[in-house]
Amino acid sequence: MGGKLTYRDDILLLSAKGLERFVHRWVATRLTDYVDHHEFGDASDMGRDVGGFISSAKHEGPWDNFQCKMLAKPLDGPTMFEEVGKILHFASEGHFTAPRKYVFVAPKGFNRGAEQLLHNPERFRSTMLAEWDARCSRKIRSNGDPVPMTPALRQLIEEFSFADIEGWDVDKMLALPGMNLVLADTFGDDPGDAPKGIIPGTVADEESVYVGQLVVIYSERAGVPFADADAVLADAEHGIHLTMQRRRYYDTDAFRRHFRDNLEPEHLQLFNEEVHAGVFETYASTSGFERLTRVIDRAGRVEVTGIFGRHRRASVQVRQGTCHHFANEGVMPWTKM
Repeated sequence: MGGKLTYRDDILLLSAKGLERFVHRWVATRLTDYVDHHEFGDASDMGRDVGGFISSAKHEGPWDNFQCKMLAKPLDGPTMFEEVGKILHFASEGHFTAPRKYVFVAPKGFNRGAEQLLHNPERFRSTMLAEWDARCSRKIRSNGDPVPMTPALRQLIEEFSFADIEGWDVDKMLALPGMNLVLADTFGDDPGDAPKGIIPGTVADEESVYVGQLVVIYSERAGVPFADADAVLADAEHGIHLTMQRRRYYDTDAFRRHFRDNLEPEHLQLFNEEVHAGVFETYASTSGFERLTRVIDRAGRVEVTGIFGRHRRASVQVRQGTCHHFANEGVMPWTKM
């Protein structure tokens, strides 16, 4: 992976909007935590920058708020009072439920006053209740009109979990799970390895198209028809060959699933386009078993560019197995349909 110091500098150079997009990209990768997500971050956001929704109820259910602060200096206590007060005010008016967790994302860190609030949540709550007029009232509306402490707002402040207010500086951001893939996607650095594929013992429905085409090719080569994939797998010569093709297919399947969930789609799109372009002339000028072997050989030698080529994260197996996915999808069938 790229050096953490390099990433640190990259994050610290983000614009305010760039930080919001970066955090949103990370939230979007947390598929086990959130069923949906949204980037707000405009003048009418009511204290929300990025939201991660825990359930399909979205703002009517539990959700987490990520407030992004790309400032010239560390985040201070008055800003924290202003932002938390704002979101609790709008929640008390029924615009959304109060967030389950509130995260200040401030790459340049927190000053002593802000750290005291993060480390003493009950003091944060009691001070907000006692000093609402001085700390929050005129900080919520853009025109500076005061927002009074209503009974609904007081109740919400009393019930809200101030212990679930967190502060992330750049070093905490770098330590987050799944952050390496977001860094790679944002700054074009190494995305790491994809997992290896797991080959089921029997041919699954999802691979039936390309495997069915290979059964035809093996039958033509052997001069006797194979009834199905099981018959090919039982054959001393062709069974080994089919097993290798299935391994390639499932390595590519694992590669696609892993990076589809963790990177922007254009990276995989570019990779597929380059493999397709690299093997097309060989594919178009051959047929049968010769097509299969020559295209697979050519795919293994295709030099891809982009994030996978730059860091050599698309193995020979993955490039070759991509051709079986093309066959499965009807892009480049091994036999005439």
